[in-house]
Amino acid sequence: MPKNFQSSSNVACAVLILAAGQGKRMRSSLPKVLHEVAGQSMISHLLDRVREALPGAPIGLVVGHGRDQVEAAIHAYPGVNELNLTFIDQPEQRGTGHAARCAMDSAWGAEVVRKKIPVLVLPGDLPLVSAELIREVSETLGRSAWMRLLSCELPDPTGYGRVIRKGKTGPVLRIVEEKDASDRERLVREVGTSIYCFNSAFLKSGLSRLSTKNAQGEYYLTDLVAQASRAKKGVEVLVWPHAEELRGVNDLWELSEAGRLLNERCLRRWAKNGVKFVAPQSTWVESTVVFEGTAEVEPNVLLKGTTRIGDGARLGPHLVLKNVQVGPQAVVKAGTVAEDAIIGAQAQVGPYAHLRPGTRVGEACKVGNFVELKQTSLGKKTSVAHLSYLGDAEVGARVNIGCGFVTCNYDGKSKSKTVIEDDVFMGSDCQAVAPVKIGKGAYVASGSTITADVEAGALAVARSRQVVKPGYASKYRK
Repeated sequence: MPKNFQSSSNVACAVLILAAGQGKRMRSSLPKVLHEVAGQSMISHLLDRVREALPGAPIGLVVGHGRDQVEAAIHAYPGVNELNLTFIDQPEQRGTGHAARCAMDSAWGAEVVRKKIPVLVLPGDLPLVSAELIREVSETLGRSAWMRLLSCELPDPTGYGRVIRKGKTGPVLRIVEEKDASDRERLVREVGTSIYCFNSAFLKSGLSRLSTKNAQGEYYLTDLVAQASRAKKGVEVLVWPHAEELRGVNDLWELSEAGRLLNERCLRRWAKNGVKFVAPQSTWVESTVVFEGTAEVEPNVLLKGTTRIGDGARLGPHLVLKNVQVGPQAVVKAGTVAEDAIIGAQAQVGPYAHLRPGTRVGEACKVGNFVELKQTSLGKKTSVAHLSYLGDAEVGARVNIGCGFVTCNYDGKSKSKTVIEDDVFMGSDCQAVAPVKIGKGAYVASGSTITADVEAGALAVARSRQVVKPGYASKYRK
C-alpha cells in the first residue's frame, strides 16, 4: 500500500496533480511548474491551497520533464512534511490523458480504485486557484454521476477547450479543444478549466479507451466528458463565477499577469488588516511576506521572501527588502536595500542605506545615508549617521560612528572581526584595521587609523604629524 493511504482509511478525496509538462511557450529550460510568481513557484502556490482545502488528502503528483528538479523543489517546499505525497513518473509526455493514465496505472492509482476514492485532477500551472474552489469541486459526486467538470465563461475563450452542450443550456456532451473545434464551436464562450472530480473506477477504465485521433496527436483528458455523456452517466458541471482564479500560465506574459493578480489579492488582504499602501499600483509584496499590525508603505516598494514588518513601521519609497525583519515603529527611508537582515524596534534606516546579509540593527539605532553594513550588529541607540562601511563588526550600545568610518576587515585572504564596545565615540574619517577591539567608553580622534586594541576609557590618536612646505604647490603645478 502506498504510504499516503496508510494514515487514513476514510479519505474523502484523492488529488492528482499534473506537473510533467515542459511548457515550451515559457521559452525556458526550467520545468513549467517551477517558474516563480509572487515569490513562490506555481506548484508551491497550488500545494498551499490543497493543504488548506484538503488536509491529509493522498496526493499523486505526475512528473516528467525536469523530474529531478521538480522533485527537489517539492522536497524543499516548506510544507512538504504536511503532504501525503507520491511522485508518479510520466516517462514521455503524450498529453493530459496519458499523464492521468500513468497515475491510475501506478500503485497509487490502484489503491485509489480499491478504496473507491474520488479523484480531483488539477493542473500544476494554476497559481491563482483558491482553497474554496478546491473544496467545492471535490465535494461528493451524485450517485448517478461519473465526473464533475469545472467550467467558466470567458469574454475571450481563445486557447481553451470549449464546453459543448445539448442546446444552449442543456447537459454537457463533450469538450472540444480549440485546435479541433469548428468555427461555430469556437464561438462558444464556456470553457473547460482542466479541473475535474472523477469516480475513480470510471477514470481508470475511461483512460484506457482514449485515442490520439486529434490535431495534436495526444491523449486528451477532456475526452472523458464525451465518454460519460455517451454512456448516459451524469456529468455534473460546476460553473465557477471567478474566472481570474482559473487563468492558466502558458507563457511569460501570462506568468506576469498571474503575478499582478496575486499581488493585488495580497495588497487587498493586508490593507483590510490595517496596512496603508500609498500607491498600490507600484507596490509589490510577495505572498510569503507578513505584516504584524498596522504599517504605512510608500510608492515603489518591493517586499520579498520571509520579510516581516512590525506594527507601526513606516516604509519609505523605492525600497527593496528581502528576508528582512523590521521591528515595531521602525522607519526605513527612501532608497534602502536590505537582505537577510534585522532592523530593531524604533530604529531609523536610510535614506540610501545598504544592509547586507547578517546585519542586525538594534533598537532605536540610526543608520543614515550611504551606510553599508555586512555581518554587523549594532547595539541599542547606536548611530552610524552617514558615509560609512562596517563589515564583520560587533558594535555595542550608544556608540557614535562618525562620518566616513571604515572597517578594514579583509586582508586579501581572510576576513577578521572588529569589536567596538558600548559608549565609544568614533570620530570622522577613521579606519579600524581588523582584528581589533576598541574598549568601552573610548574616544578615537578624527582621521585615526586604528591598528591595535584601544583600552576602555582611553583616547586614541593615530595619525601622522602635519607637514607644511612653503612654495611647494607651485612646483607641483609645473
